[in-house]
Amino acid sequence: MELVNTSVTTTAITPWLVTETGKTEELQLKSVVDDYTKQVFGAVNYCIISTAINLGGTVANIINIVVFIKQGFADRMNISLMGLAISDLGCLLTLQWMNLCFNPLFRYSPEIPFDTFEVQYITGGWPHACFARTTGLITAYITAERCLCIAAPLKVKTILTHKRTTFVIVIIFVLMIGSTAPIYTANLLGPKFYPGDPPVWNRTMVGLVFPENRDQVEQLTFAFNNVFGYIAILLVTTFTCVLVSKLRKNAKWRRDNAKSAISSGKQDANSLRDARVIKMVTSISTIFIVCFFPITVIFIGVMAVPGFGLVGRYANLFHVTCSFGFALETVNSSVNLFIYLKMSSKFKATFDSVFTRRNLSDLSV
Repeated sequence: MELVNTSVTTTAITPWLVTETGKTEELQLKSVVDDYTKQVFGAVNYCIISTAINLGGTVANIINIVVFIKQGFADRMNISLMGLAISDLGCLLTLQWMNLCFNPLFRYSPEIPFDTFEVQYITGGWPHACFARTTGLITAYITAERCLCIAAPLKVKTILTHKRTTFVIVIIFVLMIGSTAPIYTANLLGPKFYPGDPPVWNRTMVGLVFPENRDQVEQLTFAFNNVFGYIAILLVTTFTCVLVSKLRKNAKWRRDNAKSAISSGKQDANSLRDARVIKMVTSISTIFIVCFFPITVIFIGVMAVPGFGLVGRYANLFHVTCSFGFALETVNSSVNLFIYLKMSSKFKATFDSVFTRRNLSDLSV
């Protein structure tokens, strides 16, 4: 999510596709990435790659939600995965709106009565930030739950009851919505005049208008909201390392006991099921780390490198890197369906019964 200060007039904004009037010659000379390069990457990443993946991912998450509802929530894990599917769907819908707003055919249409670059900031950008942080924290909770199953397998059902799991997921949503709510007191929508060449500019359109305390509110909201993103990726990374270590130990144990298990004709079904669940959770969390790490680094750069942001010497570089970061976020929110189908026979059986009309057979895993 592009959580950066936009408290500048339209003539000072350097949008991702076309250079507006009012951009200084100094910034043009100092720019690390030229405008044309920014235009190309923006068009390809936002309008083609992200849009295509987003459409498939939206359908995939709707399928996930339908399957989890069909399965019910007797399994505590389904509560967490349902919350993750809802959050991922929110990520994709808000990103798709951003993709549309960045599309030059939409952004520079004289028929559009609002500045899409400014309007998407609070109707797409910040809502996406909310869902992205929610996805991160739910992923952290899912990995923590699996780690607790390893550390205290006999107590986990009493510690993490269905009610407590539901409570945690709901609290994550409420907390993330609450953390972004103040931004709507500092960024308001209203009519204002946009100078420039007609018919796109030189007219009154709806855009961002700011109260006097806007900078203070946005800075605090930006810092507070992004802390959750850093905490989430740190927790997911830590818990994933624990799960990977457990998977390796399980693999070694199975190799060491394979001969005796075959000779006795016995299989530890619970151990095999736990191993598959751990592998599934590890896959989800690993993809999350890979896809969210770049955007995390980008926003650390916003705070650490002067001029790296929406405006400044490195503004074009910021826009290009963000276009890749958002594309990776789209991938993260789109692939879970394929993980479930590959690694959960219970999910696959329910999926087949709902969408291919096969009979439910093996729902043990």
